[in-house]
Amino acid sequence: MPFDSQGNFSRLHNWEDDRLNNIEIVSDRHDEEDDNFAEGLSQCMLRDGRGAMNGDLDMGNFQIKNIADASLDDDAVNLGQVRGMLENINGVAHLSGAETFTGNKTFTGTVGCSGAVSLSGTTTATTLTVTGTLNIPGGKIWIA
Repeated sequence: MPFDSQGNFSRLHNWEDDRLNNIEIVSDRHDEEDDNFAEGLSQCMLRDGRGAMNGDLDMGNFQIKNIADASLDDDAVNLGQVRGMLENINGVAHLSGAETFTGNKTFTGTVGCSGAVSLSGTTTATTLTVTGTLNIPGGKIWIA
């Protein structure tokens, strides 16, 4: 196993130690080391995505950058794509927890909210159902 639990590669042999210990150059030791290199390289992720992951990818609290917009249900989405979807929600939207909307938002259809809802500015809705608190500080809400 060429990699330890932390993902560090380890060699099998040290040629300088062999020289100092008068160990002859022999093909079986070289083959063993080369097989170790080959196994290690086979466990690496290729940049062109040829090999699928064999386990979860721990990003170590680092970000993933430059993700294309998702096109399939099991694709990852980027923040810009999510923000774009929140700009205009059509149909039924169910919001829970703390949701903050800044600027002009258009919700067409039914919006159901649970928890605290805070609206500022002008909000237009066909149906607005709120379970919890509805806060409209200096704003207007129009139910058509």
